[in-house]
Order: sequence, then structure tokens, then C-alpha cells
Amino acid sequence: MKKFVSVLLVAMFALSLAGCGKLSKQEEEVRVKCPACGYEFNAPAQD
Repeated sequence: MKKFVSVLLVAMFALSLAGCGKLSKQEEEVRVKCPACGYEFNAPAQD
């Protein structure tokens, strides 16, 4: 039972990381807000 739970947790963790990686690849620009003046602009995403 302990092994099953640990394998399940590892699989869920891997799937969540894969989902985050896929989302970040689709974004070409990132909306950024300057903390000092509040100006918002689009910045190119870093690879």
C-alpha cells in the first residue's frame, strides 16, 4: 500500500510539471508590471 501511494504521488507530480511546461511554451509574450511606477508592458518570453 505504501509503495502504491508513493508511485501515485510521483506520477501526479510529474503530470503537474508536464502541464506547466506545456503552458509556458505556448506564451510568446509575458505581461509585466513595473513595481515602481505601475507601467504595464509586454516582454518577450525567455527560453
